[in-house]
Amino acid sequence: MLRIHVEETQNPDRVALRLEGKLIKPWARELGKAWLTLTGRSPWPGSIRIDLNAVSYVDEAGMAMLTSLHLAGCELVGSGPFIHAAIEECMTIRAGRTLEGGRTPATAATARF
Repeated sequence: MLRIHVEETQNPDRVALRLEGKLIKPWARELGKAWLTLTGRSPWPGSIRIDLNAVSYVDEAGMAMLTSLHLAGCELVGSGPFIHAAIEECMTIRAGRTLEGGRTPATAATARF
């Protein structure tokens, strides 16, 4: 299960999506829907922060969604070895690498979004 909380931040031009639980295939799609809803309220995609501090697991679909959101300009934050590694992977992919199988993050997430 994944809970998605929309939170206002101290900066009125920014909002945060705070996630709790496991970011797996069915919930990755819900995260995408929540992001789409927020992009209508937010002046630019970079004004959305994804807080992963309470996420315990991310599968391939979840990683593809996080990578796509990161590529769209969202800020990914979190702590702990697993989440830190997931964020690092998203940042590495942004630097020009591809996912396993040669897929780009956009094509991997599009199939699930």
